[in-house]
Amino acid sequence: MKISIFNSLYISIFISFILCLNIVTVFAQFFDAEQNPPGVKWMQIRTENFQIIYSGELSDEAKRMANTLEHLIDGVSKSLNKRPRPITIILQNQGVISNGFVQLAPRRSEFYTTPPQNLDFQDWLNGMAIHELRHVVQFDKLSGGLKAPFFEELALAIFGITLPPWFYEGDAVGIETALSHAGRGRLPDWELIFKTNTLSTHPYSYSKNYFGSLRDLTPGYYQLGYFMTTKLKRDYGKEIIDSIMTRIKRNPLRPYSLSNSIKKFTGLNSRMLHDSTIAELKTLWQKQSANMVQVIYTPINKRRDSIPADYLLPVSTPNGEIIALRQNLTHTPALILIDSAGRERILRKIGYQTEYNFRYAAGKIVWDELRFDKRYRKRSYSVINIFDLATDQVKQISHKSRLFSPSLSADGKTIVAVKISTSNLFSLIELNAENGSILREYPVKDGFSLQNPSYNEHGDQIICVVMSQDGAALMEFKHADRSNRIITPFQRQQLMRPAYAGQNILFRAHYKGLNNIYCLTPEYKTIPLTSVAYGATNPSYDQKRNRVLFNNYQLKGYDIVSIPFELQNNKQEGADKFINYASPLVRQEANANLLDSIPQKKFPSKPYREFSNLLNFHSLSPVAENNGTNDDLSIGLKLKSNNQLNTLDLYGGYQFNTGLRKSEYLAGFRYKRFFPILDVSYSNRANLTYSRQNNRLVPVSWRENITEAEISLPFTFNRLNQNYSMGIRSSSSFTSRYEIQNRPSNFIEKLKFPMKYQFYFSRNARRSARDLAPGWGQNFSFSYFHLPFQNLLNGSLLSFRSVIYTPGLLKNHSFQASFNYQESSGAYDFSVEIPRISGYRNLSLNTRLRNTLLLDYRFPLFYPDAELGPIAYIKRLKGGFFADFENIGKGNPIQPRTFGLELSTDMNIMRFMLPNFELAGKLIFARENALNKPIFELGFTYDF
Repeated sequence: MKISIFNSLYISIFISFILCLNIVTVFAQFFDAEQNPPGVKWMQIRTENFQIIYSGELSDEAKRMANTLEHLIDGVSKSLNKRPRPITIILQNQGVISNGFVQLAPRRSEFYTTPPQNLDFQDWLNGMAIHELRHVVQFDKLSGGLKAPFFEELALAIFGITLPPWFYEGDAVGIETALSHAGRGRLPDWELIFKTNTLSTHPYSYSKNYFGSLRDLTPGYYQLGYFMTTKLKRDYGKEIIDSIMTRIKRNPLRPYSLSNSIKKFTGLNSRMLHDSTIAELKTLWQKQSANMVQVIYTPINKRRDSIPADYLLPVSTPNGEIIALRQNLTHTPALILIDSAGRERILRKIGYQTEYNFRYAAGKIVWDELRFDKRYRKRSYSVINIFDLATDQVKQISHKSRLFSPSLSADGKTIVAVKISTSNLFSLIELNAENGSILREYPVKDGFSLQNPSYNEHGDQIICVVMSQDGAALMEFKHADRSNRIITPFQRQQLMRPAYAGQNILFRAHYKGLNNIYCLTPEYKTIPLTSVAYGATNPSYDQKRNRVLFNNYQLKGYDIVSIPFELQNNKQEGADKFINYASPLVRQEANANLLDSIPQKKFPSKPYREFSNLLNFHSLSPVAENNGTNDDLSIGLKLKSNNQLNTLDLYGGYQFNTGLRKSEYLAGFRYKRFFPILDVSYSNRANLTYSRQNNRLVPVSWRENITEAEISLPFTFNRLNQNYSMGIRSSSSFTSRYEIQNRPSNFIEKLKFPMKYQFYFSRNARRSARDLAPGWGQNFSFSYFHLPFQNLLNGSLLSFRSVIYTPGLLKNHSFQASFNYQESSGAYDFSVEIPRISGYRNLSLNTRLRNTLLLDYRFPLFYPDAELGPIAYIKRLKGGFFADFENIGKGNPIQPRTFGLELSTDMNIMRFMLPNFELAGKLIFARENALNKPIFELGFTYDF
């Protein structure tokens, strides 16, 4: 048996460790290095603790946030006993995704200013400011002494290697809850999966709740961390997080430092804390359930397997069939039709949404989808699609829009949606459902945000949720005079999905501690309609059958339930029975009204000039990579600069070639402001080869200066459930060689501008969580190399690469075919630009490579969710078969040169959320080898 290692994995343990350090916090939030379009006019406000960079359209919001951030910083810092250093805050207004993050290397925070359509009952930017500022304090508490220009990446590495995301995200959610009147810790939705699992099953392991599962629904590390860190504060006081982080800071390289420190102060390690938290929550939730009336509802949808699935937003058609949005682990999201027998039929697979949403009326379905700018991915849009069931056609009726939660009038002719401007101003907008033309607009006053609009049966009134700093309310708009009025008081409630039922209004709220469906009568009396065990949402009214359809959450996800619409037999429930797990935190922080009295200080603003802020050196970063002459490592350091707007990346560095024992120097930059991306790199390096001179091999060594430049035009876009990517690249270089030892007669000192051109295109279907590859996909790449400016050297290389994906025989199986071709001459005779067959390192290579055909069939085997102590957590085992062909045609037999099988596993290692590791083994049989001498390859890969 022969053994080889995948070339991509020839990397030392040290380098893997460094990579883990440098990237480990990325998963916790939303890091990106994308750009805004160059037309944005940037401004800035400087305060004592912040530099706020913002688009001029956000002038009012920026001034408000300057006061808010300065007002919050002391309260957010208090319980960690650490006031952070000043930091840059960038207000991003070009996209429609609601998010935020804090990062080091470079040090900054970004607030994505567009509020979501499922917001809790407070101002979006206020809540995000508390959460993200807590992360700023966490960074500085643990590694604040490691600063730019040299040590920010090291600080990020220490933070990532010592603190798992459940800890710092959970702590931030706890603070966001304790220092405001809202926060996710006050929402029954936040604990829904955690609570249902705890009361319905044997407790899941610490690793399963933390890392997730491809077999069951799990809460997520935000929720897990909120309850675990809150448990620490409840039982051991508000100083416990400070004590733990202070101890970690003193010895950050201690293995499992967090777990060790928790045990030092509590006697519990991380797993034991998890188990103790689950036990306490189970007792509290069991008591809560015992004190609540729970009705058993029979689901309409038929679950035919144990795979979790959500059947969302049920609505009835005139003939009694039900349309819903199905989301599960095995399929991508799709609009489905459920008939009276429970049979499901896919109507249309849909694309990415900022929040799940669709509405139905008059044989049409309308929904919004996320669209990214083709080049500048900081800019994104929310567009409206409409699907006609009669013609089976989809039409996109808005383009480059910022429209959310569309809803149809009963006759299907008009659409109402929430419009959010880049100035963060809200309005309702009505569109012609046929062509998308604007019919009318309903603005609301500054400080109000809108969610989930819906028409009445006549199309002359619209109900929606309105949010302000005082909470949530229902607002009604009248078509006749374009007036609006708030019909309920503002309240500390997450009101969702209002819908008319005649003169009544259905909506979701959590008045008594669980999400249930309520009805607001014409007399403005609120009446409960449901009494579920875990949570209800998404009501709709079926007028023909006088019934209410809604979603009822159970262990395997949201079911569809129907009840008669009757008000007379419903009684008001008792007191709110929500388990406010964070209430001790509110008392500890003693500042829940922090957002009630924001100062109104005036801060001067001025333009922010990108050109004068291009350089921002922040880190010395380790370099360790295989050098081009042998398998030895080149080890060194890079000094890196990244400006705050992600338009210029620059580095300069030194490395030592361990094989040749020579010093090497490197530098480069990448400029990304304009549509083409420009990459320039320089290296001064040593090199070695062997030349036959006088019938013997003689070592030839030299040094060389290499300057390379590449210009690229990348495009990415999406439509429905298809993702597209295409682009053009062109590059060249100049090489000058000197200090040549044992120079051969044909040695070339200057290699002048070899040219490379590439065009690529890909179209791939969206993948489900369990898919090993896109269900359908086409990926092509053409490359051409030649030497138009070299007098003593000629040659060319043309290559074509392709990967085609098709579905396999069963769900989540995948068949992959890759045909690759190259034609080379002259100086490129021995170049290989296409994928090789499996096991080629152990085979004779007697002929020039012309083409390869690689066939691969892959499939999932098991989802064990197996915990191997603190070493590994295994989510999935996968299998596959392959057959690889080489140099097909020109008389060669069409039969595989190698074939075999593979087995791999997806896992998390050493309690790290990222990277995701895959351990794979291939058993390869070669046509020229006897079958009793297979080749065995072992691979260990990772991705983020």
